[in-house]
Amino acid sequence: MSIVDLTSMSESQITIKNEINQRLSKLRNEVSDYCYQCAKCTSGCEAHKLLELEPHKIIALLKRGLIDEMINSEVIWTCMSCFKCRERCPQKVAPVEVLFALKNMAVACGKQIPGNYTAMLQSILSIGIIQDVKSVTTNDNKTKNRSELGLPEISKPVNTTKFQMVLAKLAVEKV
Repeated sequence: MSIVDLTSMSESQITIKNEINQRLSKLRNEVSDYCYQCAKCTSGCEAHKLLELEPHKIIALLKRGLIDEMINSEVIWTCMSCFKCRERCPQKVAPVEVLFALKNMAVACGKQIPGNYTAMLQSILSIGIIQDVKSVTTNDNKTKNRSELGLPEISKPVNTTKFQMVLAKLAVEKV
């Protein structure tokens, strides 16, 4: 069931909407009420191209106070955090930050995090990057690593224990 299917059955959650807007206003004076639905954020969204995430619709649902529908939907987990939506917005609304707030609320409510997202977080905690560095196959079927392609080495955290502690601390801090 999609978000659109659920919006006709739900009640507005204005207090939660205001809480999200307060969290965002601490970051900057850019809140969802400034969005006038031009969809420039969606036109640059990498997840929209692949997974049909529509940031302007997320903001529209937030403006209406339809929070539970978004928290219960897997669409909030498809954001690639590229921040293009924030860059493209003429009103400086940041759908990516709304999605971060919704993800945090979903976790706080005990919602199940999708498996691939959990695997990515586990990889960040264990090796410091989303996935281990891979070799590529060229057009002539030769396998090459980064140095053979003239690319710099990927830096990983030197002290993974300290890195994990910092991430854990950030995870429990509230914005």
